[in-house]
Amino acid sequence: MENDAEKKSSSTEKSNGSYASEQGNPLYDMFVTQLTRLHTVRAKEAIARGFGQANLVRSIGETWFVDPRYGKGSYWFYLMDGDTIVVSMDITYERAVEAAIETVPYLGFGLYEHAMPEYCSPECAGSNCKLIGHDWDGGTYTSSFEPGKRLSSASITIAPEAIHRYADALRCDKEKLRRTIGRLTTSDGVPGLPSALRGLDITYPAASMADAYYHAKVIECFALLASGIPERNTTADAAHISDKDCVECICSYIDGNLSSDLSTKTLCNIAHVSEGKMISAFRNVQGDTPQRYIRARRLEHGRRLLLDGSREIGGIAKSAGYRNQGAFTDAFKRAYGTTPRAYRKRLRTE
Repeated sequence: MENDAEKKSSSTEKSNGSYASEQGNPLYDMFVTQLTRLHTVRAKEAIARGFGQANLVRSIGETWFVDPRYGKGSYWFYLMDGDTIVVSMDITYERAVEAAIETVPYLGFGLYEHAMPEYCSPECAGSNCKLIGHDWDGGTYTSSFEPGKRLSSASITIAPEAIHRYADALRCDKEKLRRTIGRLTTSDGVPGLPSALRGLDITYPAASMADAYYHAKVIECFALLASGIPERNTTADAAHISDKDCVECICSYIDGNLSSDLSTKTLCNIAHVSEGKMISAFRNVQGDTPQRYIRARRLEHGRRLLLDGSREIGGIAKSAGYRNQGAFTDAFKRAYGTTPRAYRKRLRTE
């Protein structure tokens, strides 16, 4: 008789059809080769060996876990239509790792957080940029990660020929869409895109609707990307560079101090700007207000902490910046339609 962990792992394999059915797809093989060489293990094997977490295994796609001899964390990806892969990862290596693989050409973009940006783009090595685009011609690529650095991302990767399909769906020029992906890293941000990409990370749709959800999410992200970076290069654009710098400073502080005072006044003092300037800059870059961004980040942080069944909900509430458990429960229920306790219970039974 299967236990809950085995059932979860088994159902995930069935949702994929079989691993063998994906083999031979260039994108799929590239991802699997990289994950294998970076010391991660498929969910079924990881659970059998005692370090995989069944509650992190999604109903569709493939979930991999870092071998505990090298670090911790999980990596999920899902191949759609043979030419698109969506990814959510959150891993930390406890020893240096490096892997060189032969890659195929691809296009991609995503939200890269914590220490991840410094490994993704030279432009981001010394800054706080998080939205990054890639237009890669293929060839040998070396992934090299230092110990103790948290690496997280939510991203979309496509085969170059898929750009035609997405451009047709959005009724836009394929070359413009491709240029937009390449320009994302050095852009001033795309309103709404960070939140849309986080949907790949924080949402675990039921198996019956997961495929439809991820297809819709990819189209949403491409639409925001296509409409968020105009085809222009005027002196007026330069005025928004300071907005991006301001928001990056604020977001970096917020993400590292979720349990602290994050009032508007506090944030203005940190960024050395007026309240009006800060709110305006936030709307221009993030497409939302600072306080809404803070609420989303605190809830996401709280949701992640709930995955650790040993932590008390009251302590999680404080770590996420809420004054008490009741305030956290009310906010969580408004955002996710269920209470933290019920959410944790559901994860245990799935």
